[in-house]
Amino acid sequence: MRSIRSFLLSRLVGGTAIVLGAAGLGAFLAVTRSLEEQFDSNLTDRVQGFASIVFQQEDEVDFEFSDELMPEYADEERPAYFELWYVEGELLERSNSLGGEDLDIEGTLEVPVEPTLEPQHWTAPLPDGRDGRYVAQIVEVHHVYPEEGPERPQARKLLIVVARGREEFLAAERTVLIQCLAASLVLIGLIAFLSWYAVEKGLEPAKRLASTLDAIHVDHLPAGLDVGPLPHELEPVRDKTDALIRRVDRALERERRTTADIAHELRTPISELLTVSEVALRNGKDPEKTRTALRTTRDVASRMGRSVSTLLKLARLEMGTESFEHEEVDLGGLVNDVLRPLKPLERERRILVGNDIAPRDVVIGDDDVLRIVVSNLLSNALTYSPEGGRVDCRLEGQGSDWSLTVENEAGDLENRDMRTLTEPFWRKDHARVDRNRSGLGLALSAALAERTGMRLSFELERGTFRAVLTSN
Repeated sequence: MRSIRSFLLSRLVGGTAIVLGAAGLGAFLAVTRSLEEQFDSNLTDRVQGFASIVFQQEDEVDFEFSDELMPEYADEERPAYFELWYVEGELLERSNSLGGEDLDIEGTLEVPVEPTLEPQHWTAPLPDGRDGRYVAQIVEVHHVYPEEGPERPQARKLLIVVARGREEFLAAERTVLIQCLAASLVLIGLIAFLSWYAVEKGLEPAKRLASTLDAIHVDHLPAGLDVGPLPHELEPVRDKTDALIRRVDRALERERRTTADIAHELRTPISELLTVSEVALRNGKDPEKTRTALRTTRDVASRMGRSVSTLLKLARLEMGTESFEHEEVDLGGLVNDVLRPLKPLERERRILVGNDIAPRDVVIGDDDVLRIVVSNLLSNALTYSPEGGRVDCRLEGQGSDWSLTVENEAGDLENRDMRTLTEPFWRKDHARVDRNRSGLGLALSAALAERTGMRLSFELERGTFRAVLTSN
């Protein structure tokens, strides 16, 4: 579709033209039909006029015709014609316009007509070549019988034929046609103008909305679209556009925050690398200090690598380029594998870990995804539980229908924090930054769970934080 304006105008004007054209054609046909009926009625009246001036007395028929009273039958230009015949075939009278020639009825008939007591009309050329209209009717002659009885003469019957040129009828028909065309064109032009005006007025809110959207700058997204009153049809467009702007605004805000957090996340290890490098350069002759600097450099680089890998993983998840498998996973063995490298943290913080998942408890899922998610959940629980606290891990169900719960004490969390836990780089307290944690673990875990058909939810009940991973 090129535009709503052209679509509406073409349909409105085109539909109007078709309707008016049909109406004009119908009016033209109706008027011409009426004119033709009037023309035929005039011809029939002429037959009755001739019948009224024919009298019979005894066996003689008198015809009282006068050229002065009916001059059109003697005109040299565009004359009318008539003939009176006895039904037996003998001519009684003909008009002077025929010049003594017969009005060849059969020769002029387009469709043969059998004369009857009812008038019969047809169209055919006149003797002088003009387009003409004919009427033929058998009439009974008026008669005067002075005597009564079976011997009185029978009334004679005549065939009266009248012909007349159709010039006036055709001229009137052309006039009607021109008037219908002119009226249709005027109406189409008027309706086209009114349609254009109505469409322009109807599209003004859409143009106003487009102008408002065009004025929006991505760096200064408005709090709401202020386009004034809109018709009901455009209100959903405004609302959906406003909702889209809100989503874009939130996405841009997340992007700005993520960019700032990445910069903050990388600034510290980069500073450490610079510091360690400077120290190593100053103490280059001390092998032990050099090895210590190299180990520190390795640890910092490893931490930066994990942060970058996690960010790339999240980006691939957003683009949908990751593929996953659903297979049998020994969740009990997986949890033990995850807890093993966390033992130093467990001892350091004196955390009691309660693992109720038995070895060979098998579930259906992606082994790599479950390993990342479970590792993040347990690492997060051990890191943020208060010293001397407790972390519990339990499994309900097996196979394709299961639910894994990891819970720990978290007195500093609030219910409103549940909505922001999975945002990248989110921390409850930005002033307390753990150099070994990037703030991406729960965000990555939630994204992985969603992409593989699982669901990761969080609950806070009486100071106990609970992370629940379900298969569906």
